[in-house]
Amino acid sequence: MQLPQRHCFILQGESSWLNEQALYFYLQVDGDSRCWLSDNPQRPADAINSKQAQQQLGHTNQLIIFDGRDSFDADAFGALIGTLQAGGWMLVLLSADVPDSPWLRRFLKTAEAYSAVQFINRIEALPAFNLSLHTTPVPAIITPTLQQIQAVEAVLHVVSGHRRRPLVITADRGRGKTALLGMAAAALLKQGKKKILITAPAISSIQPLLNHAAMVLPDAERHQNSLHWQQTGIQFIAPDALITGKPPCDLLIIDEAAAIPAPMLETLLQAYSRIVFSTTEHGYEGTGRGFAVRFKKTLDRLTPDWRSVTLTQPVRWAADDALEQFSFDALLLDAEPVSEAQLSTVSIAEAKFRVLDKQQLANDERLLRQVYGLMVLAHYRTRPSDLQMLLDRDDISVMVMQAGGRVIASVWLVNEQLLADDLAQQVFDGKRRLKGQLLPQTLLAHSGVIEAGGCRYQRIIRIAVHPILQGQGLGSRLLDNIQTHFSGQCDMIGTSFALDRDLLRFWLNNAYLPVRVGQQADEVSGQRAGILLRALSKTGELVITKAQQIWQQSWPFLLLQAQRELDHELVILLSQTLPAEKVTIEPYEQQAIESFAWQQRAFESTEPLLWRWLQPKLLSGQLTGLALAHQTLLVKKIIQGQSFNQVASALSLSGRKAIIEKLRQAVATLLKSDSA
Repeated sequence: MQLPQRHCFILQGESSWLNEQALYFYLQVDGDSRCWLSDNPQRPADAINSKQAQQQLGHTNQLIIFDGRDSFDADAFGALIGTLQAGGWMLVLLSADVPDSPWLRRFLKTAEAYSAVQFINRIEALPAFNLSLHTTPVPAIITPTLQQIQAVEAVLHVVSGHRRRPLVITADRGRGKTALLGMAAAALLKQGKKKILITAPAISSIQPLLNHAAMVLPDAERHQNSLHWQQTGIQFIAPDALITGKPPCDLLIIDEAAAIPAPMLETLLQAYSRIVFSTTEHGYEGTGRGFAVRFKKTLDRLTPDWRSVTLTQPVRWAADDALEQFSFDALLLDAEPVSEAQLSTVSIAEAKFRVLDKQQLANDERLLRQVYGLMVLAHYRTRPSDLQMLLDRDDISVMVMQAGGRVIASVWLVNEQLLADDLAQQVFDGKRRLKGQLLPQTLLAHSGVIEAGGCRYQRIIRIAVHPILQGQGLGSRLLDNIQTHFSGQCDMIGTSFALDRDLLRFWLNNAYLPVRVGQQADEVSGQRAGILLRALSKTGELVITKAQQIWQQSWPFLLLQAQRELDHELVILLSQTLPAEKVTIEPYEQQAIESFAWQQRAFESTEPLLWRWLQPKLLSGQLTGLALAHQTLLVKKIIQGQSFNQVASALSLSGRKAIIEKLRQAVATLLKSDSA
């Protein structure tokens, strides 16, 4: 069956006329097949705002009213246009006077190239179109396409075939990817499998999976996050909870894998032997391209027999649907960096640093795609709002390294200015919370450095080096150029990122010092954010020194409390950046430590002393001279005070007795190095 085309009207005019036109069409469509998005408080009662747009994922709409008069949310537009079914209509409402937004001007210019997008203003009549012609929704996928059948069989083979042969399913939106996962999960339950686990960045994204599983199993009991059928079931579990608990299952399905950080995916790949990764190639959130470059190398290393399936045939709209390509172009969903072939003759030594002008970026589509495509490839979650921010915000700077006129590395920074004394005091006292001022907010409210309010900051929010040129010092050269550029203009440059060992080493190697680690893990990544700073002035040096001193004083306590689960390698790396601490060990205490190491002195009697004795060794880096297993053991059991069960599980030890024996060996090794 040839599906009808989707269409978009962009209406510009006075608010009363826009509301009249939108309401006329809105009332023609059944409530389950329409969506009105607006951030105006006067919106219709059943309308949604931009923050609720993701709740539409899994729905299909025949009509979408997208009100962009008060604000045009690029993420919301990207989410909703993918819910518009074949033959559907989207009405975009804009004021007669378009705001001074480079992003919006580019959006409208892009729309002019597509016949499926029509512009209508107040003095023109809307073309006649009859929504009743398309009131029959596109049917739910019960009879799968040939590609879906092949993909379902591949999913079933992951469970029935050899272990540790994961499957990667890749497709653009509208290809029925999540639906086929539901069909496959239901088929597995029919075959006698007991438990299928599903994880994804948001529970809303897996609703089509549960819906289609319920179609195959009409007598199943369907819930918001699960489906139960004859003592078997499909269960959603958030990524962080999955990693923490590692519950057993017959199959783990990771939907929208591109929006989950690669280190988290690697942990799950090692924990589960039967696993399916599903990812959107050109998604409005996350990117299959970045997933392909980063994570497939991990698959090659850990599970070289992994397989892949790609779906190309749309099921929600026509194969030649113009609105899909319009959304790709307008939101740069398909932006990619310079190809490897174009860089084959590039000389890194000749790469030049350049500060880009925003207007030039907006007018130079080739340059914009290179800059944005590089970030899409490098970061696990890049959204249309990042493009909007890049073009529209005056406080954002964009700098690149170019070779042969091509972008090979890029960095985005946001300007965070000094605060008035009274405002800084309110933030320090916890009475005010700043928006968009992460570095001064952190130093004032969390670190307790009142002088931080009087500093000027540049915060790095994105940095990327082309994948084939990584490891050759380009990132460090870029940071050095940034430091030179902002010298005299600000007091320090900072960054905040989900802590990862390799990333942390990169920043530490470039003289950035940590001043805080977030006390709660991100619910999606499962990682804690770290804030690192580099001083560009004497004032900046004083603030960073004070922040580190304050952090050092609380660090041992935090490692026993909020940071008790922090990765042991991160603990060691972070601790070595703090000022050295002198601890006096009395002769009788030294004797007790030696008795524990070489005799049979009780662990409980020595544990408090061992904790104090290890603190300066942790800060000085002396622990890094030990075997990795001994480092892990001392940090987890002594420094962080984890339970015997936790440590035994982490190190695959049999229990308390084995742990204490290993502790004696580790302490003995340290004692020998002290006397050497």
